[in-house]
Amino acid sequence: MTSLEKSGKKAPNEAQIRIDLLQHSPYSSYSDLNKYEIGYAAKIISTNADLQKCSYESVMECLVQIHKIGLTLNPTLKLVYLVARDGKCVIEVSYIGLIAILKKSGGCKYIDAFIVYADEEFAYWPASGSLTHKPTYAKSEAEQKKREVIGVYSRAVLNTDDSMYCFMPMWEVDKVRNLTKSSSDKSSFWNLWTEEMIKKTVIKRHFKMLVTGTELESVSTMIEIENENNEMIVQPKTKGKSALFDLNFDEQ
Repeated sequence: MTSLEKSGKKAPNEAQIRIDLLQHSPYSSYSDLNKYEIGYAAKIISTNADLQKCSYESVMECLVQIHKIGLTLNPTLKLVYLVARDGKCVIEVSYIGLIAILKKSGGCKYIDAFIVYADEEFAYWPASGSLTHKPTYAKSEAEQKKREVIGVYSRAVLNTDDSMYCFMPMWEVDKVRNLTKSSSDKSSFWNLWTEEMIKKTVIKRHFKMLVTGTELESVSTMIEIENENNEMIVQPKTKGKSALFDLNFDEQ
């Protein structure tokens, strides 16, 4: 990491990173911060040159944040990632992680997101809350890359077993992407994992329909972290627009 690069030594291995993280930890024991998370972080950092340039303090702050929102860096689950941004380590919650947080909050039983392509049968009736989608599948990766995305929707199964949909046309998703300061970076998740970020965008939009005052407290930490780590380009405020309940759910 940074201190080792300054001293002219070679990049640290996984075991050394784990030891160094413990030395910089604000906690006195493994029991305060899951030892597995430190192990996951060490393994991830040992294979990522950009993360090795980040400070120990920013990495530990990420581990604290992950602990607070109840997720894990376990690579098998793909709930949250460590990302180097402007020389600092930050967390990027995946759309699967957002789903996990929302389900834990009690906002719904189940939720997932689906991308809609121009060559598929799709219809959405907002007034009745009904939706039909007949997906088609590309025969190759090359064919898939040529397909035009026209939108994305999420489907939530409520505690009453009713289904609730949220649809975003692609121009709205693109607007969110273009307003995100980090989206133009080569290492941005918008460029590395485009489909996942499209799904994440609509699920974040769906949040404001599913959370109530009770659940809002349990997800507020995640929203705060998301907004802090994914700063938006400042736009002039519309005259007369109320900011009383502006939680920036559409920010990425």
